[in-house]
Amino acid sequence: MKLFKLRSLIVAALLAVAISCNKDDEPSPFLINASVHPVDFLTQNTYTTLNIEVAYVAGYQPNATSLNNLVTFLNARLNKSVGITVTQHAIPKTDKTRIDVDEIRAIEKAQRITTTSGKTITAWIMFLDTEYTESTDTQKVLGLSYNASSIVIFEKSVYNYVKPDMPSVVTLESVVIEHEFCHLLGLVDNGTPMVTSHKDTDHGAHCSNTECLMYWKTESNINLTNVLGGDTYPTLDANCLADLKAAGGK
Repeated sequence: MKLFKLRSLIVAALLAVAISCNKDDEPSPFLINASVHPVDFLTQNTYTTLNIEVAYVAGYQPNATSLNNLVTFLNARLNKSVGITVTQHAIPKTDKTRIDVDEIRAIEKAQRITTTSGKTITAWIMFLDTEYTESTDTQKVLGLSYNASSIVIFEKSVYNYVKPDMPSVVTLESVVIEHEFCHLLGLVDNGTPMVTSHKDTDHGAHCSNTECLMYWKTESNINLTNVLGGDTYPTLDANCLADLKAAGGK
């Protein structure tokens, strides 16, 4: 059975957004899209369309602007001549205070509608009303990439930092979603080879550049003051962009 490394975005302390990932592989009894690889997202050799299935618990639907930001971000990086679409639907509330990765995968198995077929590759992004089991009082996991095409956003934890009616929620959501999707694209050295060495080996599949979206901890770029007050956030650096382009992306 193929194993997929978990990738998570964490809010550390009260001052900074910190990105880090678990280093251990987790066995999965619920593999969906197991044959999908980063190159399948980046190129159109096999798939000319990407459909992103967004599932959310009522009251925790992502902001439309955050999803538009993701599509813009991906259109700039992926070769999908027929385009990128987003479909959305509600799922039952979890009735849980905390949730682990096997429970997350079980929800996906029960609720996911689309899988990759024909010329369409699919991705799944789920927004939940609970916290991750590895969150603590001082570090909150906001997002996790798992399996080959699956992401979960712990929207309740996002809302603990910025309220859903605040403009800044778009900034925080966009950071989390784009960072996690880049792990599906194989960054950093996680299925997409590096052109130039820039992996932060102490923190898993992350960039060593402190200014990059894929740096494990981005307090130098996006602290809580910036999140609450503006709409700018880190982007991919030249090395990450070079990796994606060399692997078949734009």
